[in-house]
Amino acid sequence: MGNLAKRVATAAVLVPVVLAAIYLDPTPWAVTVFAAAVAWVSMDEYLRMALPVTDADRGGLLRVVTGLLAVAMVVLPVAFDPGRVLAPLLMLSAIAVGFSALARPAQLPDAGRHFGVCLSGLVYVPLLMSVVPLLKQMGKPHWIVITLAIAFFSDTVAYFFGRAFGKHKLYEAVSPKKTIQGAFGGVLGSLLATVGLGSLWLAPELPIAHALGLGLVANVCGQAGDLVESMIKRTFGVKDSSNLLPGHGGMLDRIDAMVYVAPVVYVYLGWIA
Repeated sequence: MGNLAKRVATAAVLVPVVLAAIYLDPTPWAVTVFAAAVAWVSMDEYLRMALPVTDADRGGLLRVVTGLLAVAMVVLPVAFDPGRVLAPLLMLSAIAVGFSALARPAQLPDAGRHFGVCLSGLVYVPLLMSVVPLLKQMGKPHWIVITLAIAFFSDTVAYFFGRAFGKHKLYEAVSPKKTIQGAFGGVLGSLLATVGLGSLWLAPELPIAHALGLGLVANVCGQAGDLVESMIKRTFGVKDSSNLLPGHGGMLDRIDAMVYVAPVVYVYLGWIA
């Protein structure tokens, strides 16, 4: 089976599950549980790349502690006021990860790097992921679909534009296959999501002008998120964050753009709309 066929098959399984979590449960908890699971898996993939995890050192303590903190960062803002819990969670993370690093005396020569890796991962993955269930809690389930579509339409249209027209490299030092033409296709994909799926269907309250601006800004951030993960993988010498999702690589490979898009949508809805 070709890579494109694998990507389509994986999406055919995941998309109904995601839509069921968004629409079948009137509360935010199905989305929250799903987002927490994605955050835990993605965080663990990040640590297995960055520590790295070997047969001699599985990094179990750090992986369990950061996994629990990742889940807390996604779940607790839904249960309580996010403005009151996220700052204490970040402080608790610094303390808990510090204790965990100190509790691994055999790895003390690299403990400072491990400490930084864990804290950066908690900000990079679950903190950004935490806004997704908050969209459902705000009574805006359609906006979760729009958020996902901004990232995934961008990725899909960029893929076909890159294959058909790609000639000039976008940022070869980080991602050799990405092209300027593909990036332009990505912008069109995101605008299709915000205007076509958003203004003209799921969110008629979204003005076309806002949809164009949101699509553009969110796409730039989403493509940056894709490049950031490529940069991280290049730093640690891996091709994919894992092989969990056929055709996509790992969970982090699948959400790298989305975790940069979601905060843009959240800020738009909370501060501008």
